[in-house]
Amino acid sequence: MTAAILAISPHAPAFATTLWLGGAGLSVCGLFIVNYFPFKAFSILDEEMIDIVKDDSHYVNSTLLAAAIASPVIITLWSAILFTVGIIDYIIETPLGGVQYTSFALIPIGFGVLAVTATLTIGWIIGKRVEARVSLHLYGIDTPELNKLPVR
Repeated sequence: MTAAILAISPHAPAFATTLWLGGAGLSVCGLFIVNYFPFKAFSILDEEMIDIVKDDSHYVNSTLLAAAIASPVIITLWSAILFTVGIIDYIIETPLGGVQYTSFALIPIGFGVLAVTATLTIGWIIGKRVEARVSLHLYGIDTPELNKLPVR
């Protein structure tokens, strides 16, 4: 991947190259993590695994374990952001034959960024609504009328 990034012609701007190489490095780190957990977990018995993931586990802090397991997803997110910003920089800084070609290259990326923003917004709204419903349920407020109300 690094060879392909460095061989792009016309030569990519320094900022784009830096972002792409950073994204490639993050991807490789995520790959190591994804491949490490299955091998490490292979020798763990089911009963031990249940003990490991409990909140009061004496093996490891559950927050630390959750962060380690979620790290490949987080790494993928940051890697994708670096690649996308690098592509945008490459399109803007490289002469592609005119404004019309630059615009044509940026349109799909714009739609992609818009789709990601919409997805993140929808996820945030759903998360807030679930959080509010759980809070209401914990306080014993669980009526059908409340379930019909929009949560802000």
